[in-house]
Amino acid sequence: MTLGPDSVKHEATGNVQHYRKYRRSGALALLTLGLALLSGCVLDQDYTPVVMQFQQASNSLAQSFEALLANANTVEYEHYIDSQAFEHGQLSPAQIDSRAVITEDELKLRSDAVLALASYTTALATLAQGKEEAQIVADANAASASFSTLATDGQTAAASHHLIPSTADYAGPISAAAGAAGEILGLIERHRTHEEIRKSIEKNDPALAALFNLLGSESKAIYERQKSTQSAQGVMLFADYNREIAQPAPDKDYLLQLSDRIKQFRRNQALVANSDPAPAIAAFKKAHDALVALILALRSDKPQSLAALVTSVRSFAAEVQPLSANVQATAATTNGKAATR
Repeated sequence: MTLGPDSVKHEATGNVQHYRKYRRSGALALLTLGLALLSGCVLDQDYTPVVMQFQQASNSLAQSFEALLANANTVEYEHYIDSQAFEHGQLSPAQIDSRAVITEDELKLRSDAVLALASYTTALATLAQGKEEAQIVADANAASASFSTLATDGQTAAASHHLIPSTADYAGPISAAAGAAGEILGLIERHRTHEEIRKSIEKNDPALAALFNLLGSESKAIYERQKSTQSAQGVMLFADYNREIAQPAPDKDYLLQLSDRIKQFRRNQALVANSDPAPAIAAFKKAHDALVALILALRSDKPQSLAALVTSVRSFAAEVQPLSANVQATAATTNGKAATR
């Protein structure tokens, strides 16, 4: 049978498409095999539940950390209002707002730092697990986008008005972390060999430690200030109550209002006492380090490294769960939504 020009063109196009599909399939197979060698595991070995637990704990940590920081402003506002009331001083919205200890930009910076580190660690987990290439690249792209957002946050917070002196200190750790993670993620996105990726992780991952450490140390300082201010607020409430009962004719309605506030203060104090984010951030870093150790471990050490990862992620989740519950309860009571006890 004689083929016309259109038939020949159609057949040639089909051959090219078939060749491209075959070449891509071969590349995917080689990449998947390389990632299996990198992880040192069989491809069917699934620790998706561990990765999911890590992701859930990381998201919860970011939300809790942001809520805790926002509540630090609320504590400062309320303490200032109580102080002015006790001293019979004037109040204005501008005066109250001036007591803030953290700006919206600074809040976003710290929350996005947790999310960027979590996204990067998740990308490494997908890589170590030997998932399909599309999922590996998608997670790497997501992590790259997170660090890009974080870099913008750092520039915005440092350039604009900021209330926490250490905000300016984020520039160095963010730059180091973004550069290190970018090199690793770039290799993954470009489908480089497992040996190149492995060496890059070994070389660059330690640069992320400074960002983990800064989050931990700074969160401890902010938390301690919040506890101190809250304690001072309690002193003011008790002073108000005792001053009123010393009057010749105490105002019973006012005393009831003060007693309700004192009871609420004590409930909040108990919640805040168990809302230190530093242990959860330390557990966050430990889970990240355990995953990197699993990726870099010798084949003979993989089972032990995997067990250490599972333990670290469970510990991380165990730290975050009560933190999240206490922070949410504190936020609810601050907004007047707590149930009466």
